[in-house]
Amino acid sequence: MKERLLASGGLLLAALAAAGSPASTPEADRAGVTPAAEGPVDVTWSELADLPCLHHGSEVRFRIQVQGRLDRWRPGPTRFGPGAYAAVAAWADEQFPWDEAEFENPRVRVFVRRGAELDRTLASARAHQRFEVRGIVREVWNDRPWVELVAVKPLPEEIGEASVFHAARALERMADGAFQLAEEALQQALSAPLPAHAREELGRLRTICAAEIADPKPTPIRPRKR
Repeated sequence: MKERLLASGGLLLAALAAAGSPASTPEADRAGVTPAAEGPVDVTWSELADLPCLHHGSEVRFRIQVQGRLDRWRPGPTRFGPGAYAAVAAWADEQFPWDEAEFENPRVRVFVRRGAELDRTLASARAHQRFEVRGIVREVWNDRPWVELVAVKPLPEEIGEASVFHAARALERMADGAFQLAEEALQQALSAPLPAHAREELGRLRTICAAEIADPKPTPIRPRKR
C-alpha cells in the first residue's frame, strides 16, 4: 500500500512539473528563440559585459543609443557571420557621448537576422536614437556577450546630437576656466528631452559651474601657441 502511494505521488509530481514547463512553439523553434519562464533579465550593458557567462543562454533587456551599422567584424567561431546577421554598434545607456573618449568608443555590439523586421527597423534608425532592446545571449566568445536581438522599442528621451555638441563644448569651457560660458552651453544641452541619468549628470556639471562662478579664480595665463 505504501509503495503504491509513493508511486502515485511521483506520477502526480511529474505531471505537475510537465504542465508548469513552458512549451516551445514551432515559431520559436524556427527563430531559434528559447522561451523564458520568467521573462527577460534587466541589466545594463556594463553588467552584461562584466559577467557574460552569467547570462549565457538567457534573455536580457537593456537600453542603448544607436551609433550605426558595422560593415565588418570578426565573428570567429560564433554563428554571427555577415551572411546571416547584421551588426549594430551602439553606446551603452550608461555612456555619455559628449565625452570624447566615450563618443569614439561605443561599447555595445548586437546582432539581428538579415531581412527580418528588426533588421529593417534598426537600418532606418537615426544616429543617437535610443531603444530599449531585448535579446538572447547566444554565445560568449573573446570575453564578450554575443547578443541576438528579438525585440526593440524606441524611447522618447535620448542624448541627441545637439545635446552632445553643447555638453562637449561646456566641458571645453570648463577646462579653460570659462564657467559662465560653460553654464550657458549646459543650459542648451538640457533643453532637449534627455533621459534622467543624463539630465542628472549635466545638472552635476552645472552645480560645479555655479560654485566656480560664485567664487571666481584668476584665469591662468597660458603660453601662446606657435
